[in-house]
Amino acid sequence: MSIEDKKSRNVYNPQMIIRLPGCPEYDHFTEIMSEIYDTVIAHDTDEMIEMVMGPREHLACIVVDAKRGIEYNFDMHKKMKSDMRFVSVPTVVLTLEHSREDMLACIKEGISDYIVLPEEDELVRLRVNNAIRSKDSATFAEIENMLKQLPSNIYLKDSLGRYVFATHYWHHLNDAEDREWTIRGKTDIDIRKDKENARLAFEADQRIIKTGEGTNYIIEEKSDGKTEYLELIKRPVFDNNGNVSGIIGLINDVTEQQLLKMELEERSKLDRLTGLYNKATCEDMIRASLHKAKENETFALMLIDADKFKNINDTYGHTTGDKVLEQIGSVIRDTFKGMDICGRFGGDEFLVLMKNVNSRDNVVTLGEELRSALKERIKGEVYAKEVRLSIGAALFPDHGKTFLEILGSADKALYYVKDHGRDGLHIEE
Repeated sequence: MSIEDKKSRNVYNPQMIIRLPGCPEYDHFTEIMSEIYDTVIAHDTDEMIEMVMGPREHLACIVVDAKRGIEYNFDMHKKMKSDMRFVSVPTVVLTLEHSREDMLACIKEGISDYIVLPEEDELVRLRVNNAIRSKDSATFAEIENMLKQLPSNIYLKDSLGRYVFATHYWHHLNDAEDREWTIRGKTDIDIRKDKENARLAFEADQRIIKTGEGTNYIIEEKSDGKTEYLELIKRPVFDNNGNVSGIIGLINDVTEQQLLKMELEERSKLDRLTGLYNKATCEDMIRASLHKAKENETFALMLIDADKFKNINDTYGHTTGDKVLEQIGSVIRDTFKGMDICGRFGGDEFLVLMKNVNSRDNVVTLGEELRSALKERIKGEVYAKEVRLSIGAALFPDHGKTFLEILGSADKALYYVKDHGRDGLHIEE
């Protein structure tokens, strides 16, 4: 039987190193184990050490003669116990005659099994396989304690979405500070303070159990006046029949990364010089607002231009020109409400979408406030008498129902102001 054939039988591990003297019983043992494992014969202890320490991926077990093991003071076994790569590899000893003293010596040394031959073939296979599984397995408590050393919360749920264990209890859980409290046997709906996120988590679990497909997502968790962002990674756990028996999950606190991401995303939407929205973002937001507008809503679009701005750059330099744009941006932010959309449209032009406009007078009032606020802000500057604003305004839906239509109407109104001496405001008729 080839190694691939042996692997296809879904055995635990296909490789075994055997160091036994020649005799019919030991030869028979090698023969029956070769039906399951890729057995490798070591002719002496040095060769066995070389084989074990070599580049061998799937070492399941080593098998030695009890007398030889004792004679060499279980040298191979001790080397493996001291090397983290091989702590899960068991040592099985064989003997042809039972000796209580030899058996005690083997047990004291931590040998996984002491088998007296001859023995029924099936029983020998079972004992070797059990030794391999037992040595390779950590207890549930050991696994929990190891996982607790990680900052992430690692948890296991059953097929009903109930927790089997979790490595950490975070403050967004009910009664998490109570030392006697446990989440074992409870669902997210039972234990989490944020009931909406708890419901979403429970529904996500049900989808995983139903479909057998994992999921990743980030939630915003608000608890005790604090906002956190948690990354949840969930994967199904399958039983031997291929059915979903539970869910293994990982929760990472990604608050710092998420806040940085949000900050970078927000910065990408802003004009670096003025702090207002950049042209692309401003246009997108205005289009979205117009698209979602209700029938009885009236908006006003203001197109604002800094009069003779080129003269400022030519006379005082571009650094001063940038300062003027910053000042205009500042007074625009201070004049309009947070619900209004304010952006730099390009160069010395600015765009404002006023929402919930009651009348044309409301637009005129805020436009004049903006012009007066700028004059007050630049009072004392060498260019104070030169910097003025021309404002053209149009109403939605009266002057247009799309962004381009209302922008065109506002642009006409702006040119009307420019044709009539600048430094003023006009609303499209």
